[in-house]
Amino acid sequence: MIIQKFWQLANLERGLNSSHEEMLWNVYRILKIKEDCPVIKISDPYQLLDLMKEIDVTFFRGNERLFFEEYLILSEMDAKEVLDYVYFIQKNSNVFGSLIPKSLSKLLLISKKVGAVLVADADKYDSDLYNYVMENSDTQFFFTVKQEIMHNILSLLFKGLNVHFILNDIYEENFTDIKFDYIIAFPIMGVRNLETGGDFISREPSFIATQNLLLHLSSIGQLKIVLPAKIGFGGGDAEILRHFISDNYQVNEIASLPSRLFYPYMSINTYLITIQQGKTEDVSVIKYKLEKDALFEDDNRLVFADELESMNNWNVDMAFSLTDETIMNYKNSLVKKAPLKDVADVFRGKSIAAKTEEGNVLVINISNISEVGIDYNNLDFTVEEERKVQRYLLEQDDVLITTKGFSVKIGVYEDQQKMVIASSNLCVVRPNKRLLTGTYLKLFLESETGMKLLKSLQRGTSIVNINYQDICELEVPIPPLEEQLEITNEYEAGLKLYKETINQAEYAWSKIKANVQRKLF
Repeated sequence: MIIQKFWQLANLERGLNSSHEEMLWNVYRILKIKEDCPVIKISDPYQLLDLMKEIDVTFFRGNERLFFEEYLILSEMDAKEVLDYVYFIQKNSNVFGSLIPKSLSKLLLISKKVGAVLVADADKYDSDLYNYVMENSDTQFFFTVKQEIMHNILSLLFKGLNVHFILNDIYEENFTDIKFDYIIAFPIMGVRNLETGGDFISREPSFIATQNLLLHLSSIGQLKIVLPAKIGFGGGDAEILRHFISDNYQVNEIASLPSRLFYPYMSINTYLITIQQGKTEDVSVIKYKLEKDALFEDDNRLVFADELESMNNWNVDMAFSLTDETIMNYKNSLVKKAPLKDVADVFRGKSIAAKTEEGNVLVINISNISEVGIDYNNLDFTVEEERKVQRYLLEQDDVLITTKGFSVKIGVYEDQQKMVIASSNLCVVRPNKRLLTGTYLKLFLESETGMKLLKSLQRGTSIVNINYQDICELEVPIPPLEEQLEITNEYEAGLKLYKETINQAEYAWSKIKANVQRKLF
């Protein structure tokens, strides 16, 4: 029933030709009239407009009858319903990517018996925020709100409750001198860097907010913040901030949120991180899944501080690999192992400016690699000076690994008559032929254990994104060469039989189809 009212209000606003911001101002106007004149019964549009002038509300200009109908509906709503309507307005505008999905607010608005709670950017919540305040009547809440109109609306809706407003925002140094026992934040993400004069590690808004909010924790304070997933594995500013947190605070929880959580309004992958004063001893690592608009724990692990330190990142998939039974069995096995960088040369493929219909260099792309090998008949051409591609030229037995795309593919290169290079979306591993064969390495990487190890290197998203420097550190088995060759020969014999069988089946099928077609008429 309430959703029906929301659409009724939206249709009235459509008749008023209101922008998103004007719709919010109309909500404020009606709330202000209701606040200042609670006992006056307004019976017609012109009485409503006269009353607006008397109480000095920003004067409405438009269709008086439509606005009056909106007033009659909205003035009967309680605070929670109004908050949901405001959320509805923003959800159906282009700002929904900056709102907090209801499923996520359940993880953030956690009741705590503490003195002071900061809700950063409180205008991003629906009625769950009102319920949160009402359920924690002994707590003092502090809201930051970026938009003037949302500050006006929330000030009226939370009037008389244990809520205080901070006019500055969390991206400004010294935005308040208050220390908080609990801070929840969903900062700006996926936008350009902020120009701020503060002494911050980064100019990225979400990283500024993190550093700034940590400085406002009380001695028992805890920060729960949603950040882009690159905080877990990124270099540069992300790595510096990660070490700043590890060195100065206690990391309690690192949770990977599903990539569909903000779809289709925002495509950024995120972590939910809980930090407090103290020193890290162990960390809960969690994967959430989204089912019927609710978040559930899909899996969780407890990772100790020294294990987290040895990883040198907060990659959730890598953390899960520490306790994965398959990977643990592999790591505890007696087979000789070595980092790839010790038994192979590893380098990235080359970025190509443009492909051509003819050229002196062939380029292997992700699409050319399948489970049965590399399709050399459909490679792209490019024109390059030999000296510029010399270091990228592929050699027999090179292993190609996709580092971008929707899945991990692995191929073993066979010598061709022309110069061939790999595209920039591929990593090239050139095994030391005295220690490792390309086909054996491919087979290991395509095994359950190998794929889990590669996935643990993936940089926190549903799209493949693996850094070739991480591949250098990947520990692979190095059994005696004769064992590798025996396994390789068995595989290649089986692959040859498989291809021959497929070719024979396709030939037989084509003959059957041709024979049937000849009998049609």
